[in-house]
Amino acid sequence: MTSKDAITELTVAKLFANGQYAIPTYQRNFAWGEPEVKQLLQDVLDVALHNRHKLTKNKNKYYIGSLVVDDKGHQTFETIDGQQRHTTLSIILSVLKNEFAQQVQLPEGLTLNLSFNSRKKSANTLAMLFDGKTEGCEQPSMLGAYQVANSFLKEVAKEQLSLFTDYLLNRVIILRVSVPEKTDLNHYFEIMNNRGEQLEKHEVLKARLMGSLNNQAEQRCFAEIWDACASMDRYVQLGFTGRPLRDKLFGKDWSRCPANFVDVYEHLKVADRKSDDTSSGPPKMSEIIKDPQLRERRGKKADVDDDPGRYSSIINVPNFLLQVLRVTTKQDLPLDDKRLLSTFDANFKGMDKAEKAAFAREFVIDLLKCRMLLDRYIIKRKNETEWSLEALKRYEEGHGFVNTADEPLLNKQLIMLLSMFHVSFPTQVYKHWLSAALHFLVSNTGEGKSVSATGYRDFLEALNDRFFYGRYGKGEPINYRTLTFSDDAVRQDFDMENLNQRTHIQNFIFNRLDYLLWKKLEAGEAFAVDKMEDVKKRAARFSFTFRTSVEHYFPQHPLAGEPMDEAILHSFGNLCLISHSNNSRVSNFLPRQKNELYERSDTESLKLAFMMSSGNWGPEHPDVVAEHERMMVEVLCGRARVKTGGLKQV
Repeated sequence: MTSKDAITELTVAKLFANGQYAIPTYQRNFAWGEPEVKQLLQDVLDVALHNRHKLTKNKNKYYIGSLVVDDKGHQTFETIDGQQRHTTLSIILSVLKNEFAQQVQLPEGLTLNLSFNSRKKSANTLAMLFDGKTEGCEQPSMLGAYQVANSFLKEVAKEQLSLFTDYLLNRVIILRVSVPEKTDLNHYFEIMNNRGEQLEKHEVLKARLMGSLNNQAEQRCFAEIWDACASMDRYVQLGFTGRPLRDKLFGKDWSRCPANFVDVYEHLKVADRKSDDTSSGPPKMSEIIKDPQLRERRGKKADVDDDPGRYSSIINVPNFLLQVLRVTTKQDLPLDDKRLLSTFDANFKGMDKAEKAAFAREFVIDLLKCRMLLDRYIIKRKNETEWSLEALKRYEEGHGFVNTADEPLLNKQLIMLLSMFHVSFPTQVYKHWLSAALHFLVSNTGEGKSVSATGYRDFLEALNDRFFYGRYGKGEPINYRTLTFSDDAVRQDFDMENLNQRTHIQNFIFNRLDYLLWKKLEAGEAFAVDKMEDVKKRAARFSFTFRTSVEHYFPQHPLAGEPMDEAILHSFGNLCLISHSNNSRVSNFLPRQKNELYERSDTESLKLAFMMSSGNWGPEHPDVVAEHERMMVEVLCGRARVKTGGLKQV
């Protein structure tokens, strides 16, 4: 057992002001990616904004977990658990120190206090990042975390950045836990990494909502709907046992959503009476907690057409619940699954038991409706290799899957738009575009209305423009709630300064450009480039992937030849968005060498495909880079404001 004295409560400022921490050899490398880094940043920002008016000396702390250590004495510690969090905090402080020194106040004499036993690359990279050096880093995951944090904080309003920094340093708490002497550290580390998972928050929420219902029959109905919706890897209709039941609930084509809770309740009561499992009673609350998949009841056999899921969803269960609550209430709710229970609790505030029961019945039907729309109109990963947009179709024998849009090109356009949004905002807390899409779909379903694939495409095109001009237009960025739920017009006046950010240009801008290039090429439009046929071939193989590295096409440190003029080197014309793996392999190669490698790989960037079409890319041809930039900006926002050596705002 750990004694109370062995637990020390540390603010982030105190963590870095005292002590030296070493990562032992038996631990893995730093492995946090964009989702984890953004989640930590978003958590701190959200709680800082929430508590901005009620900060007191001892209240409103935010605990981000523990740092389990072996105390070696003299303020030196060996880290057993918590490396990922400590390293990420080190990188965030490095970003604040190097990129935002004029906007925030950091403690004097701030230094790193984290080292790595037998991992020289990690130690060197962290030291370089702390000094503001991003070139030549040998640990891609650390460099990626730095870039993610920098991009995130650039999006934070100036008046909020100081609040974020102060809260991070003085209110965010990490608990340092020292293990007893003579602990077998290797064994302890193994136990820490194989410990069982706690009950998930969405299972607790399910039990709370069910507890408000009047009887066990209603609870069973609720559980059946909830569990079908919670199986994210298969279409929700297949979560209900038996084709006859599906026909009654969803109609002969399995596309109609039940009107209300009573409708489902009556059909499920009939199905239960016909079940061979007449001896089993209704579930107890303890069973709900222990076994969240109650629909797999004794005596019920799966249909022959109940094949296992071959799809993976772009959203998990807790975040989907938050999306449904946000869309149905139209409130500016956080999409942070760590706050799932508190977000729903706030919605229950002031309700009596009868009102909570009414909410539970209504919410679970909204959940089912949104899940059916998600299945039909939001992309999935199919067989882990490709994007899919398909609807479930019932046949006389079995079932199958067909394109959501009858016209193949229209279905492809929808896939490209949806995947563009998804890879631009991979973190669950940033899926505002999904809120907007679900809001549109819900608003255009029911009461004689149906979703038109063409209308849906037009909506996503307009949303692309709203996010682009709303977030990157002149003036203060428009908040996402307004962009998502409001019909207010957004002034289409792009701020060209967003393209003068060197390698910190936002990923969404590159992804939007690639989509617009694909759209023009798909429509048969030709561009004045040297190898147009090569560009068309690469466009035919293009699909959106998770790319997070903004790369110089002509390198900053070429392996041979003369360097490029700084203004042109860092201009938008010489930059593209690719994956970290490709970036690390070819970062210092000349364009000709990069082309040879990229010719044998998948098409990651259409902008890059256009750059590759030129045989005269280098310091002696600045006009080629400038012309490419002019052409790309014209596609991006319909206007060219380009001068040789980089974009200039006019």
